[in-house]
Amino acid sequence: MARIRSLAVLGALTFLLAACGGSGGEEAPPTSTPAPTATPLPTLTGTPAPPPLPTPTETRAPPPLSLPQAAGPAPEIGLPAGFTAFAIATGLEQPTSIAVSADGDIYVSERLGEIHRLVDNDGDGVFEQLVTFAVRPADLNGIAFSPQGSLYASSTGTVTILRDTDGDTVADVSEQIIAGLPNGRHQNNGLAFGPDGKLYITNGSTCDECVEVDERSATILQANPDGSDLRIYARGLRNTYDLTFDAQGRLWATDNGSDDPCATIDELNLVEDGGDYGWPYGQRCDPYLDGIAPEASLGLHTAATGIDSYDAAQFPERYR
Repeated sequence: MARIRSLAVLGALTFLLAACGGSGGEEAPPTSTPAPTATPLPTLTGTPAPPPLPTPTETRAPPPLSLPQAAGPAPEIGLPAGFTAFAIATGLEQPTSIAVSADGDIYVSERLGEIHRLVDNDGDGVFEQLVTFAVRPADLNGIAFSPQGSLYASSTGTVTILRDTDGDTVADVSEQIIAGLPNGRHQNNGLAFGPDGKLYITNGSTCDECVEVDERSATILQANPDGSDLRIYARGLRNTYDLTFDAQGRLWATDNGSDDPCATIDELNLVEDGGDYGWPYGQRCDPYLDGIAPEASLGLHTAATGIDSYDAAQFPERYR
């Protein structure tokens, strides 16, 4: 299944660098989290051995992010002229989402459930270690920091707040604020907080092409930071994997296209409150004819079988 995100992950976490930016819901019993562990990451070529990890009680200044000369460019990633990609951390297993805390620390989730804080001890922009912040259920596909500084995590059917209450940089309180979201073929994925302070949640379809039983499937949902007043913000989105707000406060989201036989394009959508983006598309298999049209085509859904050798005559020019 195609996974579209603003930061490319090709077996390694990568960033694209230009060459020339409330209160809780129902109280859940605190859950204990294992003691913090520091797992060395594979040493990148030319990178010196990392110094010891700071003790959990030590106050750390955010490390400066500079061009990681030691890592070198990643030529296997194709980019427009004027841009270069550098590998700044390796050794992650199926990384799914990235979130930056208020103090500049970078957190990464892995699909099997672990959330790590990346550690750059020498400030060269290359991360030498990771520290486990929390462990959640499998199919962990989204994390986001709230304006208040708590980390929210999206796992199958649920959204949970993770808090570090004793300052040791490891979560020791877990509070589930949303549960029972419909899931099947897909589930809830990315999270984002809007300029209105609301929480936005992607929730994929339970099928490839069908009429859903639960109207919350194939939608973007909106809720208060404590999980209350959950509502459908936009619908007709087969499997929105991630979403973000731009500097103007507009909501953008990617949407994964259908598999065979429709094999529809992956989309970039400008999401409106109350908007319907047309899925399921029916026999016409055309997201441009039903609902609000995407702002851009991200290409054919290449995870679908047979797409590598499709007959170009089957598809309109705009699909390419």
